[in-house]
Amino acid sequence: MSDVFQRIERHVVAIGERLEESRRYRPLAAEAESLYVSSMRVSRRVRDATRESGGGEASAAALEPEIEALAERVRDLLARFTESAIYRDLAAALEREDHETAARLLPEVFDIEPTKPEGALFLPLSPKRGETTLDPASAADRAAAMAAEGIEPQHAPGGGGDAKINPIRFYQGLVGLDSPLLVVVAGGDLPEPSFRATELGEILVYRRRLRVPLLIGLRRTSPDDWLEVRAGGYGEYRERCREQLVARGLSITDL
Repeated sequence: MSDVFQRIERHVVAIGERLEESRRYRPLAAEAESLYVSSMRVSRRVRDATRESGGGEASAAALEPEIEALAERVRDLLARFTESAIYRDLAAALEREDHETAARLLPEVFDIEPTKPEGALFLPLSPKRGETTLDPASAADRAAAMAAEGIEPQHAPGGGGDAKINPIRFYQGLVGLDSPLLVVVAGGDLPEPSFRATELGEILVYRRRLRVPLLIGLRRTSPDDWLEVRAGGYGEYRERCREQLVARGLSITDL
């Protein structure tokens, strides 16, 4: 692949990543979609250029300034919004734990809506970075800390959050959750307002720490096809998890 095609490819990847970020912000959704359509049109013309005799480098080079300009527009779109008054006001309200102001601003910034969840909600415990399997002892330590000190936000971007604003993220069902251990809370115990990420159906809570009664859910059968192999048998692994949880005085429910 020639240098010009490599540069264009990098621009296209960067545009896609930044537009994915942009879509999470309600005020940017329409413009992000328009920029996405524009970038796909340029990408299509670049692909057509590769079919030309001689490799189409000249045609691609003529398109490079256009894709560069689109990349700059996307970068500027995100930068302008995260420096805007509404975004800064929301970040400041969350920082000083002004929940009333934050509740008003959150649906204006993110594609979320207030909700009153019911029933059980789940927060999966995941392996630490570098681990292939959730370690029973360290997982039990984390669960015990949540029970004693409260649940902290998960620092991972997703719907209703970004690199700076991180909600506590719960799920309303077990489908797609591959963790053998999950924190379980009652929807009715969450503070009002909680929020729903409209596209994903996740329940979001914007608190530094959430102190609510919790159980630790232990899956009856392996949720991960490889867990039984890695852990030396899921039955044995499950019992080690139970022993560690009981040793820390945690309440367990079988899922």
